[in-house]
Amino acid sequence: MKIRQMEAMRAVVRSGTTKEAAPHILLTQSAVSKLISQLEDELNVKLFSRQGGQMSLTPEGRMIFEDVDRVLNIVDELREKSRDTGALRAGKLRIGAMPALGHGLLPQTLSALRERYPNVTTVIEEQQGRTRIEEQVLSGYYDLGLVTLPVRSEKLTVTELGTVQAVCVLPPNHHLIKKSVIDVEDLAGEQVISVDPETLLRHKTDSVFGEARVRRKLSVQTQSTLLACQLVRSGIGVAIVHPLIAKSSMPAIEYRPFRPVIELKYAIISNESEASRMALAFTALAKEMLDELLSTDP
Repeated sequence: MKIRQMEAMRAVVRSGTTKEAAPHILLTQSAVSKLISQLEDELNVKLFSRQGGQMSLTPEGRMIFEDVDRVLNIVDELREKSRDTGALRAGKLRIGAMPALGHGLLPQTLSALRERYPNVTTVIEEQQGRTRIEEQVLSGYYDLGLVTLPVRSEKLTVTELGTVQAVCVLPPNHHLIKKSVIDVEDLAGEQVISVDPETLLRHKTDSVFGEARVRRKLSVQTQSTLLACQLVRSGIGVAIVHPLIAKSSMPAIEYRPFRPVIELKYAIISNESEASRMALAFTALAKEMLDELLSTDP
């Protein structure tokens, strides 16, 4: 049984004759009649009775048409979804994001995406480590991953979004707020809220303090730079964090450039063989939003 045969049957049911049905499915009358005959032969049942030039379903035909109509409705829905997705009007995007990018970049990017493509559904999952995100992108579970570089797998497509510099976040009444730039030496003896030792940010921060031979007081450790900013707001200490997180936490806290520079590279990773047009559109918007965020002053 072919879809074209079922479409011919539906058109005849709706129109009453093969002549009236033909224009609706862009065929000739003889082509419609041939499709109906082929379907009757294949099913070994008479689908229509003919009276006074009109065609009506037989009892057997009515039973079969219930299933035919249900199948064609599903086919119609699939065609519509395909057209919408191809035109970037609809679709589903599953994203795995490290927390700094999830909180700092996704809200603006998704807002822009929904403004342009309001019928797109987005599923977001935060992951603390990039390794898990890499694995899930390679498996096809995530369409995209938002990570800091480097990534391990050479099978991934990596689109760099930009390079940022970590900043020092301070409570509003902190004595270092008067400084325009915070040097590592300024934090000697300060209560510092640190992030997980397994993160790239913590590794780079430890290296800077180690090379400068500056001892800070690691009063609290947390996995999340967002939580670190909330702890700073409570006056527990200062922290070195991603700039996007610092920006999203204002005006409850203050932040300043930190020296020596700690660079972090943001990227979107995808499985090249599985990347959709929607994923490509999201990637372009994310880069645009990051450039816009980084162009604003503290």
